Amino acid sequence: MSEWCLYGDDIREKFERRLEPDSLEGELIRYKEVFGEEFGLKELLAVQDLKVKALIAEAINNVPEFLLDQIGKARNSYEFPSLVTELGRIADVMEEVVEGDRE
Repeated sequence: MSEWCLYGDDIREKFERRLEPDSLEGELIRYKEVFGEEFGLKELLAVQDLKVKALIAEAINNVPEFLLDQIGKARNSYEFPSLVTELGRIADVMEEVVEGDRE
């Protein structure tokens, strides 16, 4: 089972909690303990910016796995065979239209 099957609203909620003022204040305090009082809001925002960029890079890296997971779910769905049939019919009609335009 792909880890994508485990993602859901809980992941979104976790990310949103990280951005709440209380969470950011706690994080700023922890960074100040490690780096000293000179570590301020500007530095915290730079760290948050790097974290966001890392999450975006990770998401882009995982797109192929996510798509394969979604295709696997669709294939196992009872609706998938009818979808494939309908897409085939649409392709047939489009082919007929293109051939009709050539004549």
